[in-house]
Amino acid sequence: MRNYETDSAHAVARILSLALLADGGIDKSEIDWIAQSNVMDRLGIQPPVFDEVMQDFYEDVMTSADYFDAVQFRLTPDTMDALLDEIADPDSQNTMLSIMLDATCADGSLSDGERELLARAIERWGGACGWPVRLGSPHARPVGGQA
Repeated sequence: MRNYETDSAHAVARILSLALLADGGIDKSEIDWIAQSNVMDRLGIQPPVFDEVMQDFYEDVMTSADYFDAVQFRLTPDTMDALLDEIADPDSQNTMLSIMLDATCADGSLSDGERELLARAIERWGGACGWPVRLGSPHARPVGGQA
């Protein structure tokens, strides 16, 4: 896996790439969300940089079984932590958590992989950001007990 400078545009772009791929693939609604949300400007990422990082990330993951569970597109916990640790600034972490949540929910649901990534990011960064969000089980009953 490539190493990027902490808090760099490349590190941020890779975390966004990870969020988009966390459910196993990029959905059209996620691409539409990126286009409509002005997220690249908010993150200070030029589109060619994002495209390059997304391609590099995909290649890195696909060429080494050490980085992911071969049964499904899911990074190992150590790899996920190493990538998340490349964002160290609390303000950047808070911004990324918000963007990751928006990106992963763009298709109207959270997959187990997306939920795992968000929970890990909240655990890893939550102390610095004060995020009170809890992500329940995909099988949890909604508030009020109705299914």
